[in-house]
This record gives sequence, C-alpha cells and structure tokens, in this order.
Amino acid sequence: MSPTELVSAGVSAHVELSKALDHARDSATTRLKELDQLWQPVAVRLMGWHDAADVLYAESELLSLLKKAEAWLKQSTASLRDDRMAPIGDEAQRIWESMRQHSDVSLESVKLAGASTRRRVSLRAVIGSTETAAFSVMSQGELHTLGLSLFLPRATMDASPFRFVVIDDPVQAMDPGKVSGLADVLARIATTRQVIVFSHDDRLAEAVRRLPDPPTMWEVQRRRQSAVHVVRSMDPIDRYLDDARALANTSEMPRDIRGELVANCCRGALEAAAHRKYRTAHLRRGESLADVESVLSAAPTTHAVLSLAVFDATGHEGELYRRLSADLDHRAVGALKACKVGAHVGLDEDLRPFIRNIERLTHWVAR
Repeated sequence: MSPTELVSAGVSAHVELSKALDHARDSATTRLKELDQLWQPVAVRLMGWHDAADVLYAESELLSLLKKAEAWLKQSTASLRDDRMAPIGDEAQRIWESMRQHSDVSLESVKLAGASTRRRVSLRAVIGSTETAAFSVMSQGELHTLGLSLFLPRATMDASPFRFVVIDDPVQAMDPGKVSGLADVLARIATTRQVIVFSHDDRLAEAVRRLPDPPTMWEVQRRRQSAVHVVRSMDPIDRYLDDARALANTSEMPRDIRGELVANCCRGALEAAAHRKYRTAHLRRGESLADVESVLSAAPTTHAVLSLAVFDATGHEGELYRRLSADLDHRAVGALKACKVGAHVGLDEDLRPFIRNIERLTHWVAR
C-alpha cells in the first residue's frame, strides 16, 4: 500500500472508530442514568439506616445494660416463682408421703416450668431408683391421691382468705391404706381450717373414727316422697344395737325371724367392736393397714375375731369364755353363745335382756 492509500485508510478507520466510541459513550451515559435511578432509593434508605446505626452505636452501652436488666428480671421472676411454689411443693410431698402408704412411686419434686402461655406444673417421680414422669406410671387411685396432694396445700395457704376446705368424694379408687392416710391428713388440716367432706364411702368414715379426736359426722337420708333429712351419724356398734332394739320391739314380725335378725345385729356389733379394737391397736404400733386387714379377714368366725381383739393374737379361742367369765359374769358368756347360735337358728328368749348383755360385752371388747 502506497503512503497515500495508507493515509486514506487511516482517515476512514478513524471516522469509524470515532463513531463507535461516541456510541459507546452515549450507551454508557444512558446506562449510568438508569442505574442512578435504581440506586437512588436504596441509597436514601442506606443513609437512613446509617444515621440510625450511628445513634444505636452511640447508645450501645445502654442497650447492653437493658439486656442485662432483662436477663436479671427473668431470673428474678423465676426465682420468686420458685420461692412461692416451694412451700406448696414441700407440703404436696408431705401429703403424698402420708397418703401413698406402700406405693412404690415417690414424689421427688413439684415445680413450675415453661414460660408465657406454656407454663405447667412439672412433677418428678421415682419408682425405686428409676426416675420417670409421674402420670405415666400411676394408678387411678394414685392419681386421685396426687390431685389431693396438689390441691390441699394451695387451698390451705396462709394467704387464702378462706378458712375452710370442702371436698367431695375424695377416696375414689383409693385402697384402704390411702384412705387411712387421707384421714390423718384431713385431721392435721382441721387444726387450722374447718374441713367438710362429702362421701358415699364408709371406709373414710371408719378411718376418721379411729382418729384420736374423731370429727362430727352427719348422714343425709332420703325418706318417703324424697324428703331429705340430715341426722347425726351413729357409730356402727351403736347402730347395730339400735337396730336390734328396734327389731325386738317389732311385734308384727314372726318371733323366729325376729330372733334371728336380732342375733345377727348383735353379732355385727360384737364383730365391729372387735375389728375396731384390733385395728386401732395395731395401726398405732405402726403396722400397715393392709397387714392388719389381712389378719382380720383370716379370722373365719365371730369367736376368732373376738379372740383377736381380746388376746391380740390368734390361737387363744379356747380361753375366751374363761376370760369373759372372769372379767364379767356367766350372763355375758351365755349371751355370746346365744348370739352365735341365734344368728343361724333364731333366739327363743326375752330379747331385751339379751341385747343389754351384748351391749355390756361390746363395751368389754372395746375397752
């Protein structure tokens, strides 16, 4: 290529390159304007955040103090809650220990757990040496016992304005040992509160009669035309004897049937007196109610039950009449013999003196 052609080609290339550069510059300028429009709102927000960050940074020490205060408040709230719960938990454990008798479940702790709307009572139970959730291992009777163990401490708090406790039918599904333990617990509460208990179960009535200071008991009776009467509850021994007197005065009843019924009522009074004497003596020695009831249930006859009450052991049945004759007289011996026979074939004698002698005999057994 000649110099002239080279110059001409250079000029042409310059023109094309200049146009390309102008186009690239215009495109870049347009794109930068577009990016500025997109970035500007973000930049404004960032500037606002930056200003707020500057303020927060300046107050970071105060924020740290606030977080520490919040942590202290939560800890103090939990501590106050635990302090308020501790007496309730301790009393619940004491009541459980009094009532559980021979249950293998030991209630180790009662605490409040969780926060906000998910708070709950946490119960830690141990079976032998195995820790477990309480509800999963308890029988129905144990659950009722646990419910009372939790209810009674709250109902008897010093802060409570109510100086009484009302409980309806508390011994559902409980075994005799727990019923006896409940009677002891209620007796302890009754030293500072009026305790009112409604129950259809005679086991609780029998358990409270064994207390050193038995409570007042009333019966609600439904009579003709649904008339409701409230009467003082009689001791079972007195009730048997009262029924015997009422039967003895019923002239419309055939004599043989009347005599048999009177004898059975008197036998019931004697056995009730003997059961109470033996049961009370052995429970006060610390024996379990289950063991005591096992011995009583193994006594097959009225004579055997009376021997248990009088001699405090089995195997003395042959000495009963001699002891009875020595302590009372031949009339008491005759009344006992007539009672045992008459319960099966009836009595052919004056029933009023017979009942009086049986009453003397019940007092002798229960002394």
